[in-house]
Amino acid sequence: MANMNNEKFWSTIEDWPTDLPVGAEFCGNTSLHEKIYEECEKFDNWTHSFDLSEEADEELVYNMTTASGSDMSRWEHVREVQFSKESAQGGYGIAPNDKEWGLFWAVPRKKDFPTVHQFMEENPQYIDPYISKLRPNDVLLSHNHGPDPQFLYNMSINEPEGSKFAIYPTGIITYKPGDIYKLHVNNDHALINGNETRYHLLFKGGRIHHVDAGRIN
Repeated sequence: MANMNNEKFWSTIEDWPTDLPVGAEFCGNTSLHEKIYEECEKFDNWTHSFDLSEEADEELVYNMTTASGSDMSRWEHVREVQFSKESAQGGYGIAPNDKEWGLFWAVPRKKDFPTVHQFMEENPQYIDPYISKLRPNDVLLSHNHGPDPQFLYNMSINEPEGSKFAIYPTGIITYKPGDIYKLHVNNDHALINGNETRYHLLFKGGRIHHVDAGRIN
């Protein structure tokens, strides 16, 4: 898990332990990524992270909130802490204190993203999709999704030159377009984007709920 601030996350990566369970597992690659990329480039109805509470439809809210096995009670944390202008200005959450920061989201519906649905029909283990769109040279600060062991699936649609993603304790994940990883997101992870807009496609995973002093997390 680790709970490192962003500076410590990147500066200590060479010293991370090698005897802990991995943070990421490779699940395969799809050749459909080029067609999905074309669909992303044509799509124009993205929701900015800071506008999720006002503009996101129910399906996007559900898919994002429950991606790593949580129930809908996590939505308030997602909305108010991870993805809010106030948290960025306060120095917490995943957004830097930068009014130009650009992380957007969408549910890939069949009329706009037929290739995503083709992929899911051919691979029915992947459900409840949503797409992230990150502007060139923007970042996601180091964060995790809470202490419970949990995971989601993350597909690279494209990998801009200079982009860098890492997850504790595995280190830097060398994504290639079409790669799918099972990410154990109870561990800290962070992203530095490269020189182009970056698109990734996420699918639902799951979690193990801990019972701690009579409280279920």
